[in-house]
Amino acid sequence: MFVKNILFTVITVSLFFAGLELVLAVSGVRPVLLSEDPLVGFADNVPLFVEAAAEDGSVILRTADNQIRWFNYQEFPQHKASTSYRIFCMGGSTTYGRPYSDRASFCGWLRAYLKAADPTRNWEVINAGGISFASYRVARLMDELRRYQPDLFIVYSGHNEFLEERSYGGLIDLPAWLINLNATLSGTRTYSVMKKLIDAMQPAVHAAAQRGNTLSGDVDEILNHSVGPDSYHRDDVLKQQIITHYRLNMRRMVRIARSAGADIVFVQPASNIKDMSPFKSEHKPGLDEQAKQEWQSLYERARELQDAGNAGGALVVYRQALGIDDRYADLHYRIGQVLFELGRYDAAETAFRRAIEEDVVPLRILDSMQGIVAEVAAEEDVPLIDFPGLIREAYLARYEHAIPGEEYFPDHVHTNIEGYRLLGLALFDQLVEQGVATPDASWGEARIEAVGQELIAGLDPRVEGRALLTLGRVLDWAGKHEEAYHLFQRALEILGPSPVLYDRLARSAFICGKYDESIHYLRETLAHYPGIPEVNTRLAILLEKQGAIDAAIEHCRAELELNPTDHYTHAGLANLLDRQGDDAGALRHYEIALELKPDYEYALVKLAYLLIEHNRYDEALSHTQEALRINPEQHRAYIALGLIMKKQGEPEQAIEHFSQALRLQPGDEVARENLQQLQAGRDRTGVVADLAEQPGGLGTQEN
Repeated sequence: MFVKNILFTVITVSLFFAGLELVLAVSGVRPVLLSEDPLVGFADNVPLFVEAAAEDGSVILRTADNQIRWFNYQEFPQHKASTSYRIFCMGGSTTYGRPYSDRASFCGWLRAYLKAADPTRNWEVINAGGISFASYRVARLMDELRRYQPDLFIVYSGHNEFLEERSYGGLIDLPAWLINLNATLSGTRTYSVMKKLIDAMQPAVHAAAQRGNTLSGDVDEILNHSVGPDSYHRDDVLKQQIITHYRLNMRRMVRIARSAGADIVFVQPASNIKDMSPFKSEHKPGLDEQAKQEWQSLYERARELQDAGNAGGALVVYRQALGIDDRYADLHYRIGQVLFELGRYDAAETAFRRAIEEDVVPLRILDSMQGIVAEVAAEEDVPLIDFPGLIREAYLARYEHAIPGEEYFPDHVHTNIEGYRLLGLALFDQLVEQGVATPDASWGEARIEAVGQELIAGLDPRVEGRALLTLGRVLDWAGKHEEAYHLFQRALEILGPSPVLYDRLARSAFICGKYDESIHYLRETLAHYPGIPEVNTRLAILLEKQGAIDAAIEHCRAELELNPTDHYTHAGLANLLDRQGDDAGALRHYEIALELKPDYEYALVKLAYLLIEHNRYDEALSHTQEALRINPEQHRAYIALGLIMKKQGEPEQAIEHFSQALRLQPGDEVARENLQQLQAGRDRTGVVADLAEQPGGLGTQEN
């Protein structure tokens, strides 16, 4: 009897809420989950598509002008024809088609295959991939697109979850099961009504929560506010919060699609794990300085062995370092490299994947998030395209290994044209399997090949070149100058001579220590664009490094012909003339530099040293004091003061100034040698000996 009562109660309550849901549905109430992210809000809502008039007078929806920065231009009829099948491709820059554009994206390939294979339907494949879009922005965009009569959403999302800085406040501190329960309830209309009532009763609390968890309407990447990945630091708690949010958004997408009567397909993202090192590494928390020093010593020794081609020896030492700290991302990447070189591909892949997991700047989808895509697809009965599996099969058909790298990925996440083709064809096959598309009798390998040739023939290579330039800038920002250099070289091959590309190549080559290459690109710049400022100066700096002082002087003079008021180049020329023994010329150009910029600290100190050599101590003292007024921690100015005092027979003051220089710069040999000489003289006689004629070390002073 007790069991019957419980069962009766459950049935009664279920029927009540089912009836309430039905009434609310008829009343037009939408579940909160379809229109709101339970964890974050957005400051404004800028539509992706706006109405416009077509040439025939009909109304179309086209990409809004203010969204072209993030999206490909697309357009489609406002009212879908009865024979049309409308597909929206959703996601980030891979969906967009980087480093290409829509035509070469997997959306473009799918569109081409569908139109060629099944001309009985009007296929509308709309690329709604937004550059830097994370899952929460994709879900928000889907809420707009559901109004445009979609038949299918294809979702490729997961690489951008850590791009934007956000705070979840107290919401995310709830247990995962409670967040998931909240998400489930958010999918009901009853919850929606109750939430609106509670928010109306507590407007101040609701407003405060919204302010704490609000994102801008447009993407605002952390990298836009930092020089390199310095803004990122290890935060395991936030990392798990972001992963929880990702799962919630993947579920939201399914609900939104189905609320519009549309189907949905998930694609598991793929990435370059073999030929792209972590963006930032940090030691594990709690590692003391002694352990860090020991780790660093092992790491550097292993790097030397690796660079010398001793992969086996490097592996042994890398693993010793691993015993001290197993959370330093780059260490796992290096282990992966040497394992790969040794032909131990399975172990290498494991190490490469661990490197991604430990990356403090995770701009590639994590393995746990790949699992979420598969889990949500299984739970929600959503078709799943295993893109990493497709890439693996492609590798095994051509190589000894199946570790994704530069063969299919020009950077960390964007694939090449062949990768996009593979995914487009897999999606086409999925639609055929679902009965959505029915290829005609002529469809086969020959037609597939012909479609590919036609699509590639229509590509504008300059689009790829410009995209490679953009990607190279991102990698430069992340400190990956070697990888950026190769992208800039490829862009140059496509785009031809360009002052921007020459500049990028010269800078990246310089940072990588490729001075000859940097000189080459600077000279190419002068040959093609002789009037660009600063090129001669940069070339002079490199030539000086190589000991070509005369040539460096010529380029400084050439720069000053273009820009005679460039104080930096005047000071650089003065330094070169000083090295050549032209003291008069050096003095003149230091003085010009200071006339142009009186607070130029470098010129003040360098001129002071030169004046000391000519026994012009009062002038030297004046310049030195001015340098210290500008920068009280300028250790070279203290050395100059020490030299002046030493020359003028004031050893105690000289000792004080040299000591101050060493406090600021403990490794300075000029200050150390002079201080030791003075102290030795004091120790011998009880007073400081006259060392005015002793070597002062000016020649060893760095520029």
